[in-house]
Parts: sequence; C-alpha cells; structure tokens
Amino acid sequence: MKILQVIPYFYPAWAYGGTPRVVFDLCRELVNQGEQVTVYTTDTLDKNNRINPESRTPNPGPPSSFFHFDADVEGIKVRYFNNLSNRLAFTQKLFLTPGFSSLLKDELRKTDIVHLQEYRTLQNVSAWKVCKQRGIPYVLSAHGAMLRIMGREKRKGIFDSIWGYNILRDAKRMIALTELEKHQYEEFGIPGEKIEVIPNGIDLTQFDSLPEKGSFRKKYGLEAWPIILFMGRIHRIKGVDILIEAFAELKKEVVDCKLVIAGPDDGFKRECGMRIADCGLKQIDLSTGEEMGKKEVSRADVIFTGFVSGEEKLSLLVDADVTVLPSRFEIFSLVLFESLMCGTPFVVSDICGVAKMIQDTGAGYLFEVDNFADLKEKICRLLRNPEERRVIVERGKKMVEKNLNWRIIVQKMLQVYHNC
Repeated sequence: MKILQVIPYFYPAWAYGGTPRVVFDLCRELVNQGEQVTVYTTDTLDKNNRINPESRTPNPGPPSSFFHFDADVEGIKVRYFNNLSNRLAFTQKLFLTPGFSSLLKDELRKTDIVHLQEYRTLQNVSAWKVCKQRGIPYVLSAHGAMLRIMGREKRKGIFDSIWGYNILRDAKRMIALTELEKHQYEEFGIPGEKIEVIPNGIDLTQFDSLPEKGSFRKKYGLEAWPIILFMGRIHRIKGVDILIEAFAELKKEVVDCKLVIAGPDDGFKRECGMRIADCGLKQIDLSTGEEMGKKEVSRADVIFTGFVSGEEKLSLLVDADVTVLPSRFEIFSLVLFESLMCGTPFVVSDICGVAKMIQDTGAGYLFEVDNFADLKEKICRLLRNPEERRVIVERGKKMVEKNLNWRIIVQKMLQVYHNC
C-alpha cells in the first residue's frame, strides 16, 4: 500500500512535542511491515532553527526545488517544504509552504490513501481539496486539537467555518486516541461509526539499554535530593503553574526535594518564573548556555533544563522519583508511559484522556485538575512509599507492553486504511 502522511512537523522536530515523534514511529513501523510511506512536512525544527538537509537528516537527497528538499529517513521518503516564517510556525502554529499544493497533486497519482496528522493546518486544506478532486480517500488524526481552547479561539472558529467542517465531513475515518477524543469528534457532528479509537504506540526498543541510574544526578550534584519531574512544553495548558504551587507546599513537608522542569518554552516560562519567585523558591535555568557549577545548581529549588532528548531525556526519567503531568487538558501523553518504562511512577490530572486506563490498571496516581493541594498530597504519598512506587511501575510496564506496542497498533491502523 502507498501511504502519504501529511504533518506540519516531522523528524527530528521533537521540540514540537509528542506528535512528530508518534508519527515518525508510526511511519517507521509501517515501513518495517512492508508498506510504502511518504511524508509531506515542513522544515521547521524549533523556534529559531530549520532542518538542514545535509546535517539533520540521514541520506539527504539533492534539493529538487527552491521550495523543498527530499530525504530518506529509515526507509521513509520525506519531502520537507520551506516555511516562509519559521518563527511564525513555532509561535503561531501557522505553516506557510509555497509549492505544497502543486507537488501534492503529482504525489497523489501514486498514492492509495492519505493520513492527515493534526487538524487546523493549511497543509490539510490543500490535501482535502486535492483528495476530493482526485477521489483519494483520507483519514484524519487531530491529536487532541479539536476543541477551541487555550488561545487563538477566534482563529480556530474561522478555520472551522471556512474549511474545517468540510475536512471533517469528507474524511473516510477519524482516528481518536482515547474515548475522550472520540466524544470530542462527536461534538463536532461526526457520527460514531466514522471514528476509530487507536492509541499512540511507544517504541519499546529505546528502553532496552537505559542510562546508568544516578548519571543525571551526578552531573548536577543532585545525589542527595528526591527529584520531582515535569517534562513537556512550558505552556499554560500543561499546568506547570499548578505544579509549582504544589511543590511550594510540598517543600514545607518534604524540605529536601527538587523540581526539574524539562522542556521548551511555549510562551509560559516567564510567568512560571514569576510564580516561583512569588513562592520564595530559588530557581536556575540550565538552558541559557552559561557554565553552571554543581553547587550553584544544587542550591536551587527549581531547575529549568530546556529541551531534552535522547540519552539526556532517558537519564532524567531514570533518575526522577516522581513524574508529574498537571495538564488542564491532555488527550494522550507519551511522557507518562516513557516514565514508567524508565522505572519512575507518575501523577497526572484526572482530565487526561488516558485517566480511565490508568485508573483501571492502577498504573499511576490521578489528582483533581487545578487542585494543587490534591497534587501535593499525591506526590507526597509516592515519595514516602517506595514499595507503592515499585508496584505502580510493575503494573504500568505490563500495561504499556500489552496495549501500546507499535506492531499491534500499526496492524489496527492498516486495517482502517484498507477499509477506506
């Protein structure tokens, strides 16, 4: 089967969160199972940088146009289109890619099905129009982006009125990550029989050889303190401010602990810094590029690391005592399951789309969203009960291996493609 994936950010644009990682893993497993996969995406890497065809992608192909370049990434054929404004892409999620529509028309001549990743993008508008003209079926995964919340609500409403409802109506299938997201699709008028619930998978091979426990702590002189970890974009929707309030209260009961905030700033870091100062806590930012001594880092209560990936990310997950996802809204989070596979239990808000799965399997602690007192209690309970942490991790690993294995999930996705 010849499959085209359309997504605004792709390998190695991990600063955009879990979606590009998930789609990359999906494409890689599709290739492993013998399918032909092409990706149409953009050259955005993060707020300030673009993907370089020579140094950022393996086996780069020659630039075939002023507007794009091609690459082969582990058997996936990727076409990276140049953004007119990389900063606009990162800060406003507005991806402007000249030449996209015309080349898409040629690509669809050799395509069986299209998978649109994300929802409100101009690339999806182009794909919808061309697919409709050529009679090519497509499916859509919104990745939790259906609701008009947490900024740009007016712009989202305009998009829906002009293009969005048509894109949703003409899709052969909608992919929901959880039952919560299925309900959100239904609120947009999509009949239940058009919606398939397929969770994201996780690449289990990355946990075959984990970093030595204690390496992150040793690097920054943090051997003596429990570590509470937040990992993700620093955005208001992620609830980092709730965690800061809970941590400030926790310090009154468990004095010797540290809060590590790992992730790129998505417009909320300054406010978090002010909240930390208001709570009377000391903070340090390791992402500035300045040389920081171990003593200087260890004196801080809250440590910002900036974006982490690869070995550094795994090292941090291995060394944390508790991972916290305090999101005000979250359909699915890979970090939770990565944390479990690294041996670290988590606390997550009860509004998260995987809350029922967690509750049913006992694979983590839930707290009432926006309730920092409840969050503090759950963190404190885990810190004081190492046996409970061990049991949660054991349950969680079994749940991940059974339900989130990419080989199984890709079989379900292929069945959806064939049915379309």
